[in-house]
Amino acid sequence: MNSKTRNRLILWAAITFGACSPALYMPSMSDASRTGVSTDSLMIGRTLYINHCGSCHNLYLPEHFSQKHWLQEMPEMQNKAKITNNETLLISKFVLARSKQE
Repeated sequence: MNSKTRNRLILWAAITFGACSPALYMPSMSDASRTGVSTDSLMIGRTLYINHCGSCHNLYLPEHFSQKHWLQEMPEMQNKAKITNNETLLISKFVLARSKQE
């Protein structure tokens, strides 16, 4: 599967699973420009967050915690969820885009 097809599949999954998590923010162009992260990367991070993090516990809204909190939690959660460094990075970008500033 080529990269373009993979990205489309991930985006489709993000939209599909997004319907299951209405309170969880949908990345916008504003989020992308403010953070310097593409909307595609934020959407992939959202999908990974739903699929990996939501499979073990309730999902927490990114804005309920500080950036410091998320950065402290991610290494432990990465080990528990058995996700790759790249997946962890994408999830981190998603949650940090709307987390509380310190």
